[in-house]
Amino acid sequence: MNEHTMRQLQHQRPSVFRQPDSMMYADNCRELQAAAARGEVELHAWTRGSYPGTSLGDRLPGIRTVGFWDARHRQDWGLGRHCNEGFKIAYLARGSLNLVVDDRAYELAQGQFIVIRPWQLHSIGDPAVDASRLLWVILDGGLRRPSEPCNWPDWLVFSREEADTLSRLLTQNNQPVWDAGADLARAFEALAPILLGRTPQEGETRLKVALNTIMLSLIERMAAQAPKLDPDLSTSQHTVAIFLRRLAFALEEDWTLDAMAEECGLSRTRFSEHCQRLTNMTPKQYLQHLRLEEAARQLNGSGLRSITDIALSCGFSSSQYFSNAYRKRYGCAPIATRRRAADGRS
Repeated sequence: MNEHTMRQLQHQRPSVFRQPDSMMYADNCRELQAAAARGEVELHAWTRGSYPGTSLGDRLPGIRTVGFWDARHRQDWGLGRHCNEGFKIAYLARGSLNLVVDDRAYELAQGQFIVIRPWQLHSIGDPAVDASRLLWVILDGGLRRPSEPCNWPDWLVFSREEADTLSRLLTQNNQPVWDAGADLARAFEALAPILLGRTPQEGETRLKVALNTIMLSLIERMAAQAPKLDPDLSTSQHTVAIFLRRLAFALEEDWTLDAMAEECGLSRTRFSEHCQRLTNMTPKQYLQHLRLEEAARQLNGSGLRSITDIALSCGFSSSQYFSNAYRKRYGCAPIATRRRAADGRS
C-alpha cells in the first residue's frame, strides 16, 4: 500500500461545512481528554457526540458540550486547529490562554470571552495550555455555513427580536475576543456548581436557566460593545470564499463541480459565478491552480517522495497528466524542478 492510499484511508477531508464526522471536527478534544485522564487538568462537562464528558442523552437539544476545565499549572497539550458543530462561546475565569482564529493570534486574558463560529478554524493553547479556568458552551444553531439561517432550540426563551439580534451579532462580524463584564461573568460561573453537584437528569432545568441567562447577557454585552456588523459576512459569496481557502487542504479529494457546489449549498451556476468573481478563474481552473502550486512546493522541498506520489497526493489522476499540466504551467518537467532544488541545497 503506497503513502497516498494510506493517507486516504487515515484522513477525511477538512474542507467541510456540514459533516460532524469530518476531519475538521473529529477528535478535536482528544488532547484535553487525555490530559484529564492523566490528572493534569480537571474536566467537567455534559456532552453529546464525540465530546468528552457525561452524556446529555436527549436533553437540551442543540447543546454539543457545556463544561469547564481547571488547569492548575502550565500543560504540554493544546487543542489544535479545528471547527465545532456550533457556536463556541467560552469565558476565561482565571489565567490566560493563547488563541488562534483564522490564522490570527490572540492572547485571551482573564475576564474575556470568545465567540467562534462553526466555520472558523481555531486552536486554543496550542502548543501548550497555561494555568487557566475556562468555561464554555457549544450551541448548535443549525448552520455550518455563514449563509445559512440560525435555528435556535426551543428551550431558549428569546423573543423573535432577540433571536434575530443574536443571529446578526454572531454571523455578521468576525471578532472572536470580547470583554465579558460582571453580569456575563456571573452567568458563566453559575455553570460550575450545576455540573459538579448534579447529573443531567437532576440538573436539566437549572442548566436551561443558566444557559438562557448566559445567552441573554451575551446579547447585551456584544451589543454594548458596538461591533461593526457586515451583512456580506452572511452571504453565499462569503461561504464560497471560505470554501476556496480550505480547498488547499483537501486537494486529494476527487472534486467535481457538483461536489464543490453542494459543499457550499449552491447550484453549479451560482457557485461558479462566485468562484470567478473571487478568483477570476473557473472552479476547475482554480482547483488545478492550487494543485500545481502544492506540487511545486513539494518538489522544491527536501522530501524523498516520488513524483508519482506527489502527483496523486495533490489530486492528479496520473503522473502523466500531472507532468503535462506542470510543464504547461511552469515551462519545465517536474523532474527538472526537483533537480534544481536539489542542486540549490548541495
